[in-house]
Amino acid sequence: MIEKSDVIANGRKPRKIFTREKSGVYRHRCPQGHKPKPIKATGTKKYKCPFKLKGPKMENNDDWALIVKYGFHNHLATQYLEGHSFAGILNKEKSNLLVDMSKNNVRPKDVLHVLKKRNMHNATTIRAIYNARQKYKVREQVGHSQMQLLMSKLIEQKYIERHKSDVDTNCVKALFLAHPSAIELLQAFPRVLIMDCTYKTNRYDMPLLEIAGVTSIDLTFSVCCVYLKLKWENNYIWALERLKSIMEENMLASVIVTDRELAWHPV
Repeated sequence: MIEKSDVIANGRKPRKIFTREKSGVYRHRCPQGHKPKPIKATGTKKYKCPFKLKGPKMENNDDWALIVKYGFHNHLATQYLEGHSFAGILNKEKSNLLVDMSKNNVRPKDVLHVLKKRNMHNATTIRAIYNARQKYKVREQVGHSQMQLLMSKLIEQKYIERHKSDVDTNCVKALFLAHPSAIELLQAFPRVLIMDCTYKTNRYDMPLLEIAGVTSIDLTFSVCCVYLKLKWENNYIWALERLKSIMEENMLASVIVTDRELAWHPV
């Protein structure tokens, strides 16, 4: 597999250097200001392959010449293309398909399965799918804060959203989320609710209160979830009031099941 690197030196003609993916050696780089760490045994594609092509630009026109600097290899030919960065590159059509499937919450392994099914010779790996998804997310977040991006997604998916913020800092202290389909299920089965609050297991260190309902055949469904800044009694009251505001008077719950975890009282 050949990789290309453009080189334009000062005082020289523009030229292109083509080398093998296995050319060069692995170099362990230590961040500036950090002490060198012991080098671990790592896998590498580098094999000191001497193969090299040089492409200088012609003086009289825009054409390029091709000169073989070294035309031999010191390794056997590759039998399989999987794992090679050049072979696994996603073209525009595949990238658009990946973005569309990611918007519909399709798992990366299922995206890869679709690509393989469309082209049996496709050399894309699951790592390339993950990298492409991350690149799309980063590009989508440009110019937006995480909260702005979240709100736009909630509006796009037609979520019912309520929140309260700190008056001084304008930071969100509680966030109530409910999907329209969950409310439809709640209207059909409003009698029993199960409530439980997890500890700080998310990246924002905010407890998550989840409220679930029970159908007539003893199946549970998620009604809503509420992110709370603290497990204070007034935060629980606020969450229940938000839930009551989207329920009709004749569909209030008859039974609420909890683990009897006592809420804190603000000092």
